[in-house]
Amino acid sequence: MTLLAGADWGGMSIEAAAETYFSGYGERVIELPKGLRQRAVVIEAWGWVGSMGFEVIGITEPAGRYTERSLGSSGMGREKGCILLSPGECEAVRIRRGWKMSGRWKVRFLDAMSVGELPLDVRGRASRVFKCPEPGTRLAVEFGDAGGRLAIYNEAGRCVRVLAGRSNRFKDLVVVPEVAGVMAVEGESLKWGALSPWSVKTQQ
Repeated sequence: MTLLAGADWGGMSIEAAAETYFSGYGERVIELPKGLRQRAVVIEAWGWVGSMGFEVIGITEPAGRYTERSLGSSGMGREKGCILLSPGECEAVRIRRGWKMSGRWKVRFLDAMSVGELPLDVRGRASRVFKCPEPGTRLAVEFGDAGGRLAIYNEAGRCVRVLAGRSNRFKDLVVVPEVAGVMAVEGESLKWGALSPWSVKTQQ
């Protein structure tokens, strides 16, 4: 396990961050941190310059039966992609490198309710999760050719409101309702991973 100098650990100590941050080059199985196993979890996943990304596979063993399923993928290159898990959704993850994956992969596990606030003007090309803005906040939302969704999830990791969503290019203006939780920028069909270009801007 290697820590990145100067990385943003969301207010955690280096010691605490070391228990939730992992990196490497080859395929690897990583157990979810014990303190997060009964909570909704965000997995941040990113790679190196020029990387085409990698897949994150969830592992469970109900009644001793080993099961794998795809959870999502990283962003392209150094862009972080976020994957939101409900409590107990998996016990470990397996990192599977893409066929054009170059350089080191990196993942970080976070308590979903501790994610950072939504910036006033943010854009990207991968799924992201933010703290839900105050009720009544007006947001200008735009998604590229493949569309996407802006949704709110509760502390159980369950989607409780879709504010905007289509499978093609669109713009919309939405108002944040009185619902507690986190806000996710996600894909319309494949939720977590690389997306068409998107932007969310707070209207003053």
